[in-house]
Amino acid sequence: MSNKGEEMKDFAVGSLEYWKNQWLGKVFEMEDGDFVKIVEYRKSRSITVEFLKTGFTLNTNLDRVKEGKLKDRLKPSVHGVGIIGEHPISTNQKHHKEYHIWEGMLDRCYNPVTQKKQPSYLDCKVSGQFLYYPNFKEWCNNQIGFGLKDDNGKAFALDKDILVKGNREYSPETCCFVPTEINTLMVGCKRKRGSTTVGTAYDKKLKKFRSSIVKYGVKSHLGCYNTELEAFQVYKIAKEVYIKEVANKWKDQIDPRVYDALMTYQVEITD
Repeated sequence: MSNKGEEMKDFAVGSLEYWKNQWLGKVFEMEDGDFVKIVEYRKSRSITVEFLKTGFTLNTNLDRVKEGKLKDRLKPSVHGVGIIGEHPISTNQKHHKEYHIWEGMLDRCYNPVTQKKQPSYLDCKVSGQFLYYPNFKEWCNNQIGFGLKDDNGKAFALDKDILVKGNREYSPETCCFVPTEINTLMVGCKRKRGSTTVGTAYDKKLKKFRSSIVKYGVKSHLGCYNTELEAFQVYKIAKEVYIKEVANKWKDQIDPRVYDALMTYQVEITD
């Protein structure tokens, strides 16, 4: 009996070695033009491949290799710049919230279709650290406000220019999470207001400049003035008071850096 057992063991080992010799080192082309090499063979349902371009390794099965379905997760595959990396991006076919935010950020900065609709993002970019999804995911989970929702059930938004006014790059140092109410505080709406400065509009009938402010979604008129500068100065004072009011409303839920930036925020005529 023992001899027969040894014979069966030798047969099994021999079979594995045979298939190893058949497949180890074989190179296959994937649907997107990348090439992989089989670097480990345990059984047909458990092999390891290496992408020749980036060195990324992946545990998979032989059928998927033959079908050419594998994707290199170290390749800039999201909007031509974003690298997914090793972290999973979804559960039960539903994208994780970190990935949803990350993809949206890349979409605004590198998708020509989106930029045509939202030209304010034309010169925006994403830092090298944030182009790698695992870095962005880790950063998100260490931020105050990430995962929180406002009074209307809307998730706090990723903001790039509250901490650094006029900033055009998404990076770990310049980004933060804020409620929509804060995120929209600094929107100037240049296309809607025309050629006048922020907070002002020219009234042709009165031949004066109107000053107005939107607070909590409601537009309030601040009066009419002989000059655009006078109208702007009235708006500036009202807007800075309103910004501080909103900052204090959310003080306990936002990053202290955001609170400090809002409390010291200066409205400028070039906004």
